[in-house]
Amino acid sequence: MEGWRWEDWIPHLEELRVRLIRAIIVYLLAVAIMWFFHSQIMDFISKPVGELYLFNVQDPFFVRLKVAFMAALFFTFPYFLWEIWRFVEPALYPHEKRAAALVLLSALILFYGGALMSIFVIIPRAVKFLLSFSEGFTTMVNANQYLNFVFWSTVIFGVVFELPVAVGILAKLGIVRSRLLQRRRREIIVAIVILTAVISPTVDMFSLLLMSLPLIALFEVSIWVAKTLEPKEKG
Repeated sequence: MEGWRWEDWIPHLEELRVRLIRAIIVYLLAVAIMWFFHSQIMDFISKPVGELYLFNVQDPFFVRLKVAFMAALFFTFPYFLWEIWRFVEPALYPHEKRAAALVLLSALILFYGGALMSIFVIIPRAVKFLLSFSEGFTTMVNANQYLNFVFWSTVIFGVVFELPVAVGILAKLGIVRSRLLQRRRREIIVAIVILTAVISPTVDMFSLLLMSLPLIALFEVSIWVAKTLEPKEKG
């Protein structure tokens, strides 16, 4: 049996190198563009808190650089996935290509859905709740720390929205069954509400429902996805 030869890998590694370099160039160009839109981006994301403050001499430069890097990553992430897809696509069979493309597209749409929900719904309400405890204090929000808060909140909700994709993959592998999800529906819905309350604290019941309902809807979609993809029982 003929083993793998290093020469066989060289063309693939060369292609991977070219695609990585191209992706990095696109990202750095996006960083350069976002650098000049720093003020507009900061005005947009700082609306929930109002004025932001800097406490060190080097902060103006590094905060502006962080905004450029984060914004560029947000906008160029689909291009990174596209380069990865173009690299692995030739090695897939036609039916595998369709399945992989559907998974990638679904994951991308769901991630940005969660990210946008975080930016427009979760973060403003979370900031309002957290600042409600500042009575009697002069609140000066650190721009650097606030950027970290916005970034990680966006990433977390983007990942949470990947629930149907994750369940679909587990169901396809036979690890998760739709019947189990249906039996545990009540417990899981309660857990979703509790999780939402923890990661996005709010005392407003309407706001809590507004944030929980999309996740509950995603869970219901996950049951349907699991039922569709899980291996059929014999007999």
